[in-house]
Amino acid sequence: MLSSASWRTTPFRLALQFGAAYVLGVAILLGLVYAQTAGFLSQRVDRILQAEANQFRPATAETILRRLKEEAHRDPLNYLALYSASGQKVAGDIDLPPPEFGPSRSAGGPAAREFPRRDGRPPVRALAQTLPWGETLVVARDTGQLVDLRQTLIVALFVSGSIIAAFGLASGLLLSLEPLRRIQAMRLASERIVGGDLGVRLPVSGRRDELDAIAAIVNTMMDEVERLVVHAQTAGESIAHELRTPLTRLRATLEHASESLSEGDPNREKLEVCVAETYGVLARFRALLRIAAVEATRRNAEIAELDLSALLDQVAELYDPLVAERELRFVVDIARGVTARVDRDLFVEAIANLLDNALKFTPPPGAVGLSLRSSGAGFVLEVSDTGAGIPEADRPLVIKRFYRGQAHHSVPGHGLGLSLVAAVAHLHGLELSFADNAPTGARVKIAVR
Repeated sequence: MLSSASWRTTPFRLALQFGAAYVLGVAILLGLVYAQTAGFLSQRVDRILQAEANQFRPATAETILRRLKEEAHRDPLNYLALYSASGQKVAGDIDLPPPEFGPSRSAGGPAAREFPRRDGRPPVRALAQTLPWGETLVVARDTGQLVDLRQTLIVALFVSGSIIAAFGLASGLLLSLEPLRRIQAMRLASERIVGGDLGVRLPVSGRRDELDAIAAIVNTMMDEVERLVVHAQTAGESIAHELRTPLTRLRATLEHASESLSEGDPNREKLEVCVAETYGVLARFRALLRIAAVEATRRNAEIAELDLSALLDQVAELYDPLVAERELRFVVDIARGVTARVDRDLFVEAIANLLDNALKFTPPPGAVGLSLRSSGAGFVLEVSDTGAGIPEADRPLVIKRFYRGQAHHSVPGHGLGLSLVAAVAHLHGLELSFADNAPTGARVKIAVR
């Protein structure tokens, strides 16, 4: 099924635009048909009226009166009337005095006009002609049939126009469904690529149209991106693996050499410093390999619905003695019944990194906080401390590998803890953000986007 976002795509909008243009064209066509048909019917009635009036033009007054009496009620659709110069009705079967006509005249003579009937009967179309001796002859015709025909024509044009417009719009929408379906498939594939699955490619239909051209370009680009990423990851992992073994041997050799020297020997102290540095380098390699494994997103199968409240209770119980050992307060506020789909081991590792950082950078008698609450989108997890905090300028940089702020160079560490947290958050589709913890300290939030 197409999502709501698909209806905002270009194919759907083009279908609506072409459909609207089609409907407008049909409306103009039907309007012209109606105007021409209605105009033709009115002109036909006018010709009949003009022909009737022309029959009386050469006649005398006596002849006209006699014919008026003969013509009266012979044709129920035609009406005749004769008015004196003062506007008084002399004879006839219709009451339309000449003043009601006003100055209605065309270039070729008197013009016919349509008048409503005062008695509720159908309107008439009448033509007034002034006779040579000053009297006015009014020739009229009942236009009830003409009005009915116009209404029938309007209904027919409206119904047919609606059917044609609906058919045109439906056709446009149906024609846009296939491009929309393909765009939906491309969008889903793109979301998988954004999620870290670099092996996914946009679908190609084989029609060689513009969508296939775009998909082919993106797929070619993704082939190169995947090659470079895999090369970089492989190179980094290979370096870490290759160096870890000789470094382990080096550490063992240095430890053995250090133990062979007596206590207080300056050379032994130097060797112990070298051993400590070797431990630090090995820790960095382990952290890099761990981040690489998380970013490879090969642990998706272990994501399951878990009780976060119970999970954080276990973490808080584990860290409670560590916080007390550092003479800090541990402020725990965990809401009940909060669940989410997470990888348990990775999520615990991310929280542990955040708590380790908070303990590392918070001097006694400060406080470390761990909170969890539900929200409309899912949950919000926060780890806070009362240490030096993270300057606003450093917040976008602290998740980068090996980055350490200027104020924390003296604190032991290798600058990879928050990089691992960011990788875990990205794997789960969560948002990692940093803020101040007033009056001092930092607040790190992990929440559903």
